[in-house]
Amino acid sequence: MHMIDHSQITELITMHEVIEAIEDFYLNGNQKSVVIPERMHEGDGDNTILLMPSFFENYYGTKMVGVAPNNPSLGKDTIHAQMLLCNRETLEPLALMDAQEITALRTGALGGISMKYLASDTASTIGIVGSGVQAFSHLQAACAVRPIKRVLVYSRKKESVDRFTEKVNRAFPELDVAYAETHDLMKQSEIIVTATSSKSPVLPELSEKDLAGKHIVGCGSFRPFMQEIPDFVFKQINDVYVDNPMALKECGELIQARELGITNDHIFTLEDLIQNSRRFTSEKEKLTVFKSVGLAIYDLVTAIAIHKKR
Repeated sequence: MHMIDHSQITELITMHEVIEAIEDFYLNGNQKSVVIPERMHEGDGDNTILLMPSFFENYYGTKMVGVAPNNPSLGKDTIHAQMLLCNRETLEPLALMDAQEITALRTGALGGISMKYLASDTASTIGIVGSGVQAFSHLQAACAVRPIKRVLVYSRKKESVDRFTEKVNRAFPELDVAYAETHDLMKQSEIIVTATSSKSPVLPELSEKDLAGKHIVGCGSFRPFMQEIPDFVFKQINDVYVDNPMALKECGELIQARELGITNDHIFTLEDLIQNSRRFTSEKEKLTVFKSVGLAIYDLVTAIAIHKKR
């Protein structure tokens, strides 16, 4: 069994390749081979463990996540995660990987696929609310699918913005990175990403005219009591795009969107976008919203892609 850490993953695979792997999963993968059992969620005092298994073609994988909220007081990370990849037939372990990096890559890739099919082809400015791991992974994805030149970022803490800016400058020295208040960020950006754990909306209200042609990607909220994208956005759109149907039950903004009148007939998945891309070409001229909450199969597809490049 091979051990593959964070640095090795970044050397082995690019965001562009992860995007291609997920697209190929839907275009050429054997969907009949896919099995996604219900994830295990268990509390242990203040801590939580998550086990997320999935099967695809010749592989079986489980992502194991531990969340220990008291760790920062001990000088340790809150989340620790590993991805175990196995041969499906023999269950022989093939690799143990850093799942935090896999999660960042696959979540960014999901958002990037939505940008590829729904954002303006000439989109050059991205606005990001949040400055953590997913903020950076979505920037990586945006740069992989669109000619990004300018990055506007907002976070409540200046030091967080400074750290994010330094990271972007190292990885993408050609980009113009600047802090912006959310109103200016939203008005000036063609692509808008919300990557926070906020329980209340983080975007200010703009007119229908100002929002036309923009693409919003929400990746932070993942519980029913969380909502990054405000109601006024859903009142201005007819369709909503999600990474998988579970998002409709798991995150607050989509629960709210359905209460505001968006029906199942107007909810489309990542699979719809990839397999019927021509159908959605005209959507690039409208305000569009994509929401992801993740699914074990995307971790597995990413892990397989990494394993094949080893």
